[in-house]
Amino acid sequence: MTEKLSINGLKLSEPLALIQVHAPHATVGLLSPFCRLLAQHHVNIAFITTTAAIDSQPVVCCIDAKDQSVVEALTEQHERLRGYVHFCGRVGVVTFYPHHANLKFMGLALQVFSRNGIKVHALASSISALSFVVDFDRLEEAGRLLVEGFQLPENASPLRTDFKVRQERRPV
Repeated sequence: MTEKLSINGLKLSEPLALIQVHAPHATVGLLSPFCRLLAQHHVNIAFITTTAAIDSQPVVCCIDAKDQSVVEALTEQHERLRGYVHFCGRVGVVTFYPHHANLKFMGLALQVFSRNGIKVHALASSISALSFVVDFDRLEEAGRLLVEGFQLPENASPLRTDFKVRQERRPV
């Protein structure tokens, strides 16, 4: 039996809406106007990742599922964003905290998800966390699989946040 790699914790998100923003062959990226629009309307971004590309800057992000209809309406009314913002379903983010900064953790997590048919829509890494966007109806399973595949600290269990940080809506 092989020894499990240690992780410091595991966190599961609430239901989120997955958004892809992409304009093929755009002369100017859409990241800035998209983020500005969300900020102006006090919509928090729970997850975001992007890449620099020669002819565009594709963005994948997640917002609270409750904000989806508002953001759909806002982006349809926005001249530069209309037609380039796509809502891709209900997802969740599973985040775990590697004990050591080691790319082995990402590879092992991806193998676990692949073996079990869990689609990863996006991922992000930092020195302290690895986050995977998966279908919300498979989020609990993804967390359970990581708990089985890695070693959590004693008496630890996957954490679900029970509070949200929201921007205050001020009267106009």
